Amino acid sequence: MKDNILLPATYDCMFKALMLKPELSEFLKELIHIITDIPIEALKDIKVQNSEYTIENKNEKKMRSDVIVSIGNKYINIEMNKEYYKGVFNKNDAYLSKIKARMYKESESYIEAGQVIQINFNNFYHFKHKKDIYKFLFLEEETNELDEDSTIKYHVCLPNIWERCYNKSIKELTRFERFCLILKAEKKEYARKVAGDDVLMGNIVDEIAKLSLDDTMIGLYNAEIEEEKIRKTRLEGARLEGLEQGRKEGIEQGRKEGIKEKEDMIKSLYKLDVPLESISKASKLTLKEVKDILNIK
Repeated sequence: MKDNILLPATYDCMFKALMLKPELSEFLKELIHIITDIPIEALKDIKVQNSEYTIENKNEKKMRSDVIVSIGNKYINIEMNKEYYKGVFNKNDAYLSKIKARMYKESESYIEAGQVIQINFNNFYHFKHKKDIYKFLFLEEETNELDEDSTIKYHVCLPNIWERCYNKSIKELTRFERFCLILKAEKKEYARKVAGDDVLMGNIVDEIAKLSLDDTMIGLYNAEIEEEKIRKTRLEGARLEGLEQGRKEGIEQGRKEGIKEKEDMIKSLYKLDVPLESISKASKLTLKEVKDILNIK
C-alpha cells in the first residue's frame, strides 16, 4: 500500500477493528451519544459483547454482527453496510431478533429485558429524504402511538454527509460530520486535514493508517472485495440468464401468437368464400397446410 492510501472504514474488517479498539472507546461512545442522544455519562460503563450468535439448531447459518455493546440493560448493535442489495436490512433485522431473543433468555422477566438499539452506517442512498440520520420507531399508522416494543433503528447516510461536507473547511463542520468523513477517507492527507489538531480524531487516523499497512488487515480487505465481486458476478450472471431466458420465451410466445393470427386469418377468409388457392397465396402456406388448418380434405 502507498503511504498516502488508506483502507476506508466503510469495509467491515476496518470498521470492526476501529470500533472495537479499546484505546478508541471514546470515539465509539461519542458516536453513539451523537446519534442516539444517550448521555455521554451513561456510556462510561459501556461493555463490548460477543457479536457471534449461538446456533440454536442445525438449520441455522452462522451469523456475526459488526459490533454489539451494552450499557446496563440496553444493547446497541452497530452495522456498517458497504453497499445496498436486496435483503441487507432484512439481514440486520435478523441480528436484532437474535439479540432480543438472547436478551429475553438471560433476563429474569420480559419487563427487565431492556431495550435493543441498532445503528446502521449506510454507504449508499436509500431513503427518500436526504437526511444525515434517520430514526425509526414502531408507531401506529394514524395515531402515531408508540408500540411497547422499544426497539429503535437509526440509519446514518454517509454519502449525504460526504457530498455536502467534502469541500468545506474544518471550521464549518460538526464533530459528527468530521467523524463520518474520516470513516470514508481513502487518503491519509485528507483524513489528517479533517482531523486537524483534535487528539481523538488524530488517533483514529493513526489507527486507520496503521491498519492499512497491516498484512492481515490487507488480506481481510482483499477477501471482502473478492467476496463482493463474486456476489456481483453471480447477480449479473443471474440477470443475464434471466434476460436470455426471457428472450427465448418471448420469441416462442411471439411465434405462437403469429401462428394463431395466421390461423384466424385463414379461417376468416374461408368463411368469406375466398378460394383456397387465394388463401394459400395470401398466407404464404401450401394448399395442404391451409386445408390442415381448416380441417378439410
